[in-house]
Amino acid sequence: MVANQTTRLWTISTDEREFERTRDLFNGRLKSVLDDEKISAALREEMAKELGNSEVVYALHDPCDIRKRYSEKLENLGIVRDLEGKLIHGYSSFNTVCVSSDGKKTQLSDITVFSNGDDEYYVRQKELDDLGKKQKKAAKSNTESDLSEREKAIVELLERDEVVNLRQVTRTQMQRVSQGLKEENENLQVCHVLDRQFDGFSYFQFIEDDLHDSFVIRMKISRNSNEMTVNEDEKEVAVKLKDVTMPNTHSEVLDKVILGNKVYQQVKRIIAWGTITLEGKSYSVVRVTLFTRKGKEIFPQPMLLITNYTITNDQQAVGVYRIYLQRAKIEGVFKFVKNALGWEDLQVRDWESIKNIIALAFFIGGYFYEIEPELAHNPGMEWLCALGGGKGIISRHFFLEGLKNLLIHQQVERFREKMRLKPADWPDVLELAL
Repeated sequence: MVANQTTRLWTISTDEREFERTRDLFNGRLKSVLDDEKISAALREEMAKELGNSEVVYALHDPCDIRKRYSEKLENLGIVRDLEGKLIHGYSSFNTVCVSSDGKKTQLSDITVFSNGDDEYYVRQKELDDLGKKQKKAAKSNTESDLSEREKAIVELLERDEVVNLRQVTRTQMQRVSQGLKEENENLQVCHVLDRQFDGFSYFQFIEDDLHDSFVIRMKISRNSNEMTVNEDEKEVAVKLKDVTMPNTHSEVLDKVILGNKVYQQVKRIIAWGTITLEGKSYSVVRVTLFTRKGKEIFPQPMLLITNYTITNDQQAVGVYRIYLQRAKIEGVFKFVKNALGWEDLQVRDWESIKNIIALAFFIGGYFYEIEPELAHNPGMEWLCALGGGKGIISRHFFLEGLKNLLIHQQVERFREKMRLKPADWPDVLELAL
């Protein structure tokens, strides 16, 4: 996979027999199989070893779609969204990357691969909610629930704890990561960092009450505050959190801010903070707005963050904002694994192989992040990056390119030995290729 930068088993196999052996390694036919659960367990074990002695660890969680736009016959093929938001074929993954408190160590920590096209195990949250309401109604009236065949199947899945959907996967994986870290150090503090689709009280409650951890989660821009106002129709309505006047504000000018491919000079950053009460619980809220030096807002809407950290001063408010900005690291991981390892290139059809190959590519990506601190200090890494075209730049990308070229060289040398080509014959072979 590394040498060819792809997850296509046929491409990375030298012949049909090797392809069959490799495929059997992933599809479960062998007694010793490389599966997604073993891969995830190995990631968590390494995570605990590398970060278990920290005081604080930031656990960045994020789904990532594995897009298979043109595929039609893959097993359990589901529906995902492309970069433009259109529905296409694909699979889903939920991923965790843990970062040390100083931000210097990044550890790929867990992955779950699932599909909304998996009719056996995938259950939509609405189905679970409707089933729960029906069971509560039956219990209240002391009658037996009249369940459909589908509902009976869901009950069996629930009893075996095998229901799969984003909410279930998220809760399970957050718990695994939290427990894995605390097994090494029971005093370790874990802060879970998530994006807007996890803006929900059930997530806040689970992290705080069940895991006894902290969180920083971006809120939907449509969130209401606790403040009320009267609209044009003389009805009392909640003021949007993006518009409410916060009790505390901190303003500063940043010399340079890089956002994507744009560089902004003299950016004014206004951070406001206060509290919000949800289901009787109080949480801290941080609102961040960025302005150009001409006073124009850089983004159409401010960023809203919710946390169970207590904020009493501007440094703590800025700290929560900086914690959330760590999420850029997991987005960088997705880009690296897709571009450098061909995360979406897989061309096997059975679901077991698909899950395991996706997980393995994530695991391999973890190796390159693990060795990153060594890149700048190991002379071997330096010349390997040069072999990859680095021209003095030492990075994961050029290391991977150098490793690819080195492996190609080894393949060529093995071929020369196999064909018993003499040094005098080699220029003739090169002439044909060039």
